[in-house]
Amino acid sequence: MSQLGCKADANNKQVAGQIEFKHLKSLRMEEITMSEGNGKKEKGLSDYGIIYLSGSIEDGTSESVCKEIIEYNISGKTDHIQMILNSSGGSCPAGFAIIDIMEWSRIPIFTTGIGMIASMALLVFMTGTKGRRVITPRTSMLSHRYSSMTWGNHSQLLATRKEQDLEHDRIIDHYLRYSGIQSKKELEKYLLRDVDTWLAPDEAVKLGLVDLVEPLKPQISGERRG
Repeated sequence: MSQLGCKADANNKQVAGQIEFKHLKSLRMEEITMSEGNGKKEKGLSDYGIIYLSGSIEDGTSESVCKEIIEYNISGKTDHIQMILNSSGGSCPAGFAIIDIMEWSRIPIFTTGIGMIASMALLVFMTGTKGRRVITPRTSMLSHRYSSMTWGNHSQLLATRKEQDLEHDRIIDHYLRYSGIQSKKELEKYLLRDVDTWLAPDEAVKLGLVDLVEPLKPQISGERRG
């Protein structure tokens, strides 16, 4: 199984921040989870168009996220989806399944990174709507070449080699499409080196992986909510 363990100007920063955190700024915890005894319907993140992707990206994670995106597109109950990521990566096929559904979605998907966005999780994050890919200042980011574990006889191992090359090509194509890097040579110099590449937030912005670095802002008491 394969594992993959543009600078914003001042105006863009203001607009992106307002839209990116539209749902996060407008939520209060008592609205997200209501007491069962008050006779009101209990609400969850899905009622606010929020998808929270954390932990390892595997088949189960991928299925859950893909279903949520499809359901939002069918229901039409939100004008955009807010995907929050905190993941160290995982399976390449599972991650690319999420990416395919994100690209299929008619509804824009804004991505927000917290904690860690590493490996395949970085590729998923990058797929978010351009201008709406935001991380917090404390977010760790990792880019590297994928790792693979195979077993079988000699002939089977040789057959698997083709898929390994195809997987590497898919990853390169994705970076070239969603980052500010224009060539394979440049990509292998900065992001897909022979060793892990850890990125500071400002480096990620310069390389076109992230549009904005901004801390999450708690709602101030009395602040107008929109």
